[in-house]
Amino acid sequence: MCNEEKSSDSLLADIGLDIQRVLWSLFECWKNEGTEADHVQVFELSVEFACGEVYQKVVHSQEGKTETFYYKNIYHPVDATIWIVDSEEGAVMMKTEKK
Repeated sequence: MCNEEKSSDSLLADIGLDIQRVLWSLFECWKNEGTEADHVQVFELSVEFACGEVYQKVVHSQEGKTETFYYKNIYHPVDATIWIVDSEEGAVMMKTEKK
């Protein structure tokens, strides 16, 4: 794991730590693989139901690329948009407010 600073903004209080860990893990995996990435990573979270099960759907997008992931063992799935903004000083996770 990098020695880079990571933080989360206060709007993430209603986003479970399990979801935050998943997003940080995806972010770190791409960085460690050397995957070319934008400075802003966008994660669209939504709750999906299939065969009586509840899933956290995570759609990751950056310029020219979209990936979708499904997670079953999330304690409290949510509908939200999360950004991870990367800089030389570190990275910060933020939740956007829908109006």
